[in-house]
Amino acid sequence: MASSVAVPAGLRGDYARCARVARHYENFTVASRVLPGTMRPHLFALYAYCRGVDDLGDAYGGDRLAALAAWEGELDRCFGGGEPRSPVFRALRATIRRFDLPRQPFADLIEANRMDQVRRAYATFADLLGYCRLSADPVGRLVLALFGLRDADRVRQSDDTCTALQLTNFWQDVGRDLDAGRLYLPLEDLERFGCRRADVERRRADPPLRRLLAFEVARTRALFASGAALEARVPSRLGLQLRLYRLGGTAVLEALGRQGYDPFVRRPRVGAAGKVRVALRALWRTPAGAGRGGMGHDAGEGA
Repeated sequence: MASSVAVPAGLRGDYARCARVARHYENFTVASRVLPGTMRPHLFALYAYCRGVDDLGDAYGGDRLAALAAWEGELDRCFGGGEPRSPVFRALRATIRRFDLPRQPFADLIEANRMDQVRRAYATFADLLGYCRLSADPVGRLVLALFGLRDADRVRQSDDTCTALQLTNFWQDVGRDLDAGRLYLPLEDLERFGCRRADVERRRADPPLRRLLAFEVARTRALFASGAALEARVPSRLGLQLRLYRLGGTAVLEALGRQGYDPFVRRPRVGAAGKVRVALRALWRTPAGAGRGGMGHDAGEGA
C-alpha cells in the first residue's frame, strides 16, 4: 500500500505545515526518518492533529473547553460537515479519506483533553487506564489503520504499548503534573502504600512513595512486554519505530529506578548516550528487510 500513496499536489503546503509541527517535537523526529517516505506526510498529519489538541488542553491561555469545541468543529468538517479552515485539517481530511480512518479515535483525544480541564486525580488504576484509552490508545489505533491493520489482536497489543508509554510519562512527570494541578498516581495506590496525598503535593519522596512508584513501574513494564509482540506483526519499519518507543520508554523507567524512584530530585530522562544505546538495541533486533520497506510476515502483502 505505502508505495502507491501520494500527497495531492494542491495540499503540499498543508502537509508541509504538518511536517513543521511534527518535527518541532523531538519524539517524532526519529520516526520521521525511519518510516517510508510516502507514509511520512500522513503520519505528520496525524501527529499535527494530536499535538494540536494536546496543546489546547495543556497550554492554551484562553477558554480551553471552547477551544476544544472549535477543534472538534474542524474535525467534523473533515468527516463531511464542510470545508476545513486550517492547513492541518485540510491535510488531515485528505489522509482520512485516503485511508478511510474512523472518527472515534480523533474524538477520543479531544475528550481526554476535556477531562483534563475538570478532573485532577484518579481514584483507581482502572480509572487511570480508562483515561489512557482516550488519551493514548487512539494514536496507536490510527497509525495501525494507516497501515491497513485493524484486527482486534494487534489493536490490543498497540493499546498495551500506548498505555505503557502514557503511564511512563506520568511517572516521569509527577512534579510537572503537580505544577499543573494534576495527580495521576491512583488514590487507591497512595492509600495501599501508606502515602499521604498532601506529602506528595509537597514533593516529599518518602519511602512509601518510592515503593509505590516501583510498583507502578513494574505494572508499566508488564504492559510494554505485552505489547512488544506487535513489533514483529507490522511492516518492519513501523516495527522499528515501535521498538524505539518501547526501548525509550523502558529507559526512562530505568532512569527513575536509578534515582531511587524519587521523581522530584530530577526529571528522569534519557541522555544522549542513552539514546544512542536505545537506537542500537532497536536496530540490532530489526528483522531482515527493515530499512528497505520490508513487511513483517504477519502484516500481509496489502498492508
